[in-house]
Amino acid sequence: MQPRETQPRETQPRDYDAVLGGSSPSPTGAMVLGGLEGVKQRFGSPIATQRIAALLEARKYGQVELELLMQALHDESLQVQKAAYLRLQRHKDTIAQRALEMYDPYVLFECLGTLTGHMSGVTAVAISPDGRWLVSGSRDETIKVWDWWAQEAIFTLNARTFIYAITVSEDGETFAIRGRDQTVKAWILRTGQQIRPEKGALRAIASVTLTDDRHLISSSQNAIKIWNLKTGRELCTLKGHTSLVTAVAVSADKELISSGSEDRTVRVWGVA
Repeated sequence: MQPRETQPRETQPRDYDAVLGGSSPSPTGAMVLGGLEGVKQRFGSPIATQRIAALLEARKYGQVELELLMQALHDESLQVQKAAYLRLQRHKDTIAQRALEMYDPYVLFECLGTLTGHMSGVTAVAISPDGRWLVSGSRDETIKVWDWWAQEAIFTLNARTFIYAITVSEDGETFAIRGRDQTVKAWILRTGQQIRPEKGALRAIASVTLTDDRHLISSSQNAIKIWNLKTGRELCTLKGHTSLVTAVAVSADKELISSGSEDRTVRVWGVA
């Protein structure tokens, strides 16, 4: 009697197989096992979603997580960088905070929302220190105070002058504008009550902002350009306005940018 032929055994993992952690990337769709070794294997995958999954799993592994997050800040994928950046923000470790200080988060910025309501082009914008309140001025000589968290206008004021610049006080209680002939006017932020302006209250620049000693943010036609001052290179361009950008402002923690445009809108930019 002839022996029955047997099929050769498959020795390579298939797409739906589970594989143990190792040094080579796993097949697409495969489940990687092996604890910390599996995390490291996924982090070495050529697939960005696998690397992000590795960062999420690495939360169990303390110092190893921190090391992977710091590596991920330099990943070729902005989505991987974003996952690492958001996670590092929750770390209180000195090393993590230092890594965030050295990182340029502006490459991750996108439009978080658009505020509409002005009847003419926007000429000046400002953000309160806590990032909640926005103040914008328009060519029609009106000022709008916005609750950014609610994404709505709280009230509108008549400035009775062209608005060249706006600034919010460091305590977030008041704001001031510079109008024609260097006129300075001030109001209480949450009520709109006009008050006597403090000396030196205005320190804003209309469409060019230095965020620190590393970055310059400026308007360029319908967009916002962000530059690294040390290298002289453009980091990124934020696009979304449909007409000339006339004003930019940055929050105290550098996590939000607001912009005003001749398209009569105020846009807010940040990491979603």
